[in-house]
Amino acid sequence: MPLVQEKDRPTESSEPNIADGKKSSGPASMAPETEAGDKPFPFLGLLCYADALDWLLMVSGTMGSFIHGMGPSMSYYILGKSVDVIGKNIGNKEATVHELNKLIPYMWILAIVTLPGGMIEIACWMYTSQRQMARMRMSYLRSVLSQDIGAFDTDLTTANIIAGATNHMNVIQDAIGEKMGHFMSNFSTFVVAIIVAFACCWEVGMLSLLVVPMLLMVGATYAKMMIDMSLERISFVSEATTVVQQTLANIKTVFSFVGENSAIKSFHKCMYNQYRLSKKEAMAKGLGLGMLQIATFCSYSLVIWVGATAVTGGKAKAGETIAAVINVLSGAIYISNAAPDLQVFSQAKTAGKEIFKVIKRNPAISYESNGKILENIKGDIEMREVHFAYPSREDKPVLQGFSLAIHAGNIVALVGSSGCGKSTVISLVQRFYDPITGTVLIDNQNIKELDLKSLRRNIGSVSQEPSLFSGTIMDNLRIGKMDATDEEIIEAAKTANVHSFIYKLPNQYATEVGERGVQLSGGQKQRIAIARAILKDPPILLLDEATSALDSESEKIVQEALDRAMQGRTVILIAHRMSTIINADKIVLVENGRVAQSGTHEELLGKSAFYSSVCSMQNLEKDSGRRETRFTGQVKEENEEAAEYGTYNTPSFTSSEQKKKLDLTEQPKQAIRKRTSTFYRIFLGTFKLLPGKVLLGSTAAAISGISRPIFAFYIMTVAMAYLEPDTKRIVSKYSIILFLIGLLTFFSNIFQHYIYGLVGERAANNLREALFSVILRNEIGWFEQPKNSVGFLTSRIVGDTSMIKTIISDRMSLIVQCISSILIATGLSTVVNWRMGLVAWTLMPFHFIAGLVQVRSAKGFATDFSTSHQKLISLTSEAVSNIRTVASFVQEDEILRKADLSLQEPMRKSRMESIKYGAVQGTALFLWHTTHAIAMSFTIMLLDKDLATFKNCVRSYQAFAMTISSITELWSMIPMVLSAIAILDPALDILDRETQIVPDVPKVHSEERLAGDVEFQDVSFSYPSRPEVIILDGFNLAIEPGERVALVGSSGSGKSTVLALLLRFYDPCEGQVLVDGKDIRDYNLRYLRKHIGLVQQEPILFNMSIRENISYGNEDVLESEIIEAAMEANIHEFISGLSNGYDTVVGDKGSQLSGGQKQRIAIARTILKRPTILLLDEATSALDSESERVVMSSLGAKEWKNKGELSSKITSITIAHRISTVTGADVIVVMDKGQVVEMGSHASLVSASNGVYSKLYHLHSKGVKD
Repeated sequence: MPLVQEKDRPTESSEPNIADGKKSSGPASMAPETEAGDKPFPFLGLLCYADALDWLLMVSGTMGSFIHGMGPSMSYYILGKSVDVIGKNIGNKEATVHELNKLIPYMWILAIVTLPGGMIEIACWMYTSQRQMARMRMSYLRSVLSQDIGAFDTDLTTANIIAGATNHMNVIQDAIGEKMGHFMSNFSTFVVAIIVAFACCWEVGMLSLLVVPMLLMVGATYAKMMIDMSLERISFVSEATTVVQQTLANIKTVFSFVGENSAIKSFHKCMYNQYRLSKKEAMAKGLGLGMLQIATFCSYSLVIWVGATAVTGGKAKAGETIAAVINVLSGAIYISNAAPDLQVFSQAKTAGKEIFKVIKRNPAISYESNGKILENIKGDIEMREVHFAYPSREDKPVLQGFSLAIHAGNIVALVGSSGCGKSTVISLVQRFYDPITGTVLIDNQNIKELDLKSLRRNIGSVSQEPSLFSGTIMDNLRIGKMDATDEEIIEAAKTANVHSFIYKLPNQYATEVGERGVQLSGGQKQRIAIARAILKDPPILLLDEATSALDSESEKIVQEALDRAMQGRTVILIAHRMSTIINADKIVLVENGRVAQSGTHEELLGKSAFYSSVCSMQNLEKDSGRRETRFTGQVKEENEEAAEYGTYNTPSFTSSEQKKKLDLTEQPKQAIRKRTSTFYRIFLGTFKLLPGKVLLGSTAAAISGISRPIFAFYIMTVAMAYLEPDTKRIVSKYSIILFLIGLLTFFSNIFQHYIYGLVGERAANNLREALFSVILRNEIGWFEQPKNSVGFLTSRIVGDTSMIKTIISDRMSLIVQCISSILIATGLSTVVNWRMGLVAWTLMPFHFIAGLVQVRSAKGFATDFSTSHQKLISLTSEAVSNIRTVASFVQEDEILRKADLSLQEPMRKSRMESIKYGAVQGTALFLWHTTHAIAMSFTIMLLDKDLATFKNCVRSYQAFAMTISSITELWSMIPMVLSAIAILDPALDILDRETQIVPDVPKVHSEERLAGDVEFQDVSFSYPSRPEVIILDGFNLAIEPGERVALVGSSGSGKSTVLALLLRFYDPCEGQVLVDGKDIRDYNLRYLRKHIGLVQQEPILFNMSIRENISYGNEDVLESEIIEAAMEANIHEFISGLSNGYDTVVGDKGSQLSGGQKQRIAIARTILKRPTILLLDEATSALDSESERVVMSSLGAKEWKNKGELSSKITSITIAHRISTVTGADVIVVMDKGQVVEMGSHASLVSASNGVYSKLYHLHSKGVKD
């Protein structure tokens, strides 16, 4: 016996599975243009990556949907025929039974036909969506990588691109996959229903011309209301993503400046904006679906009344009329079922507009440009009257008529103050930007006319801030030359003085460097970057402070390697250490974006007062050409034997002692509290959150659930009323009843969706904020684990938590509604005829199996997107974060190759799953129609035995059968909810994790300043990610309050680790770190860090204004205090010259500023903090000499002048390679292999003739010729 309404597939689905492996850009001509401002994005534009096979699949899927849709209409037609049999054979039981038995074979045929229809429908839609999304993802990533660097300085921030690659792609996948199939299925049912209605009774069929436009108008209005809100939501999601991404990417800076609360407040603001928007969204959804309900029930009332008129007028039989009526009404129902898909489509159009804005963006400089290829570049470089300003600050010229000619093979050094345009010259030579006016020529060819890939392959670059990629050391070195042999790579590593360090690692060249190279020290990263450039073997070499992160001995060796590498090449080098440039063929003084003076070292000493004063400050003699004196912890012979990356299997330990040492380094396993059921936590937690609203929303959802069984009962009552003499009177009464039901469900839908929408958003925001807060409580070692990459954690916080809203706002309310429908239908069915009600429940196993199959068919669309595409997300995030390195080494194609590989496995699985789930979908439809045939057979049997009337049988069965869609939804949604909860499990694991370093225990009872006494007692330490490598081994050091201490030693000797332990980024494996005589583990960590200031070698700025960056971590600070700190950091004058002054946004990672400008802002941030303990890790390496002199007058002071308060002493610990920052220290500590080997003042250490420090000092005092 057919259903009045059949909803064969679940309305909603979990997060879609997005996977493909085909590398295809898709025809550019088919992609929609998006430059038309606010012009709506066409939905068909989302299908622009479909090829011939995809169109064939979509056509086949549509045909499958049509066959699927034909099933319900044919069932209603057979039901109408059964009513005609009853009307024609009133009083003749035998004839009635005989005629009804003739209809049974048709019902079985219908079940068999829908089997292949369902298979084709699901398999085709599922597979084609996966294929198209793979191409869209690849095209998106390809477009991102082809953009000019200027785009990343403005609108293409890392967070926006990650949002596009995750959230936006997710929405589009949902729309063109599951939702498109769902919409086509419902729409096909509607079309077939109208055709059958016209065939049965054209008068009733004509009503579809009124009913359908009315419902479509309501649906269109509903969709229109959601478009603007979808745009706004995407904006808020991107904003939240930015906050999370930049916080996690710079977590050490956040921790050291106690910026957790600032980040949480910013995130809370984003969540509040989303909550305000959700109020409008929830009301719009409630009104939209409520209007669809009342419009649908008004249609019911009208259609059954017109049907009664047709029957009484003799224009149609009762059975044909009821078949037409039910088909028109079912068509209206199915088109209303498709209404929620319209919201998804509108969201997809909004997301598509953002995606294609990037895909169709025409870069000013594209790496795909096909220009001239110079076979043999000699290396002549010329810049003629170049004027340039960065795209983000077009009102602030950087180069103003810059002209410079460099002959092939010459070495030219650029000298000048920070921000004068030195690094800009290097960027223009690599064609990261194009000049506003003027030309840049290589070998007398305008570089605009050259093939960009060929140009960059012939230019090697080493920047001040080296960028490494996650992967092995070998992978990072091979970036320099992708087809290099292992022997060539090892030779380059030896040349850069990095081979010995690598060789002593457990996995040697196969060692993972971690995201952004976090497993390596700054000097180690720099040497790998240099080795990478040496391996490239380019005719043009650009060195921007290439050796700033190296210790003295490493720099000497690497500089010798660079000297060899520079032979026969054109070299442009930038350095603030004059010792590295004095032997250049030409030294160019850059001032205000122009060449002020040029000449050799000796010439400039004679004619440039500025150059001469800089050399004097750095103790360079006119006639010596000596290097700047720099220090390390050992002489060359000792350095060659040092374990630069800690001590691995140090032979000085016995085997038992070594085992004991290694055992001490083992960190406790991650503690996960035993938690209650996730399901229980979510639902009980939601109820506790807003109990009144949850009860009210659930009551409204329960009322909404009455519509299906009550309608089914009355529609079959109307069918039998068409056989009565006074048809019009009876049907008029039922028309009024149906209208009142519609009015009731209108209000219940408003309350249901509005309340659940708010509760869902509130719960999701609470989880996001809690998760973000808990993540910021974890120790640094946790962030360094490969599984906790920035992109992955960002996706967990912003993306996965949206499942909470889906579960509550969409799933929970519908579950309540479905349960209500089932209970009401069961009671009604039993009251009308308990035998038929029992038969209906006896068929429940079929319904259950069919529903279970539906759930299995939907599983392919409910795969965890973040997990299945973690590699792609991380790859995209890393590529964009290091876009300059990617461009410089022409790695775009390699990244696309890796992206393509990351999609191969998901695509393979998708191919198999589409076939499997297509088969189970077809089986589900077969089972559904089988239950109808069995129900009709039972009805005939009851009639034959006089146990029931046909009227009560069909009313009893239909009252229950109408809820088959509710049962399907219920069985579909509960597993979907569990699947969605499984997606949330990793996020809840993070939420439940107990951090190994608790930041806010004990509570702070006093805000008194620390005295500044620091002591390390027998400290042994290994990094959690490398427990077998011993970094500090019995380290002892005592520092008095106000004492200035300098740490000296080779790269990897443990200097930066000392600072990390003092900030309590990690806890020692053995020993204690004391501050003011108290173990730092007994301090409130945030209180402790407020009294410690850190200036790192690589300055970290946030994508905020200069004011916000300087005041970061210092709440309620005065404007005058910010300006004072900027003055002390020698940056105020530069900031004042900007058009927006302190309100100037520095860009992603401070990209709008030079290295020196970023460093001075970072120093101003620390000065504003007025810390008791000051940690300087190569703090002035990026500064010119004048800036260094001014800054060090503040950082090198003995005490702070505290804002009207009493002065406080400064305990400073400095890591530096420059003599000027070492000799003035009260105590110099020489470190080797994680231990203190010498300690004392500069004078006392120099006087010890056999000491390591003394040997090095005298060695360098004699001068080392460049």
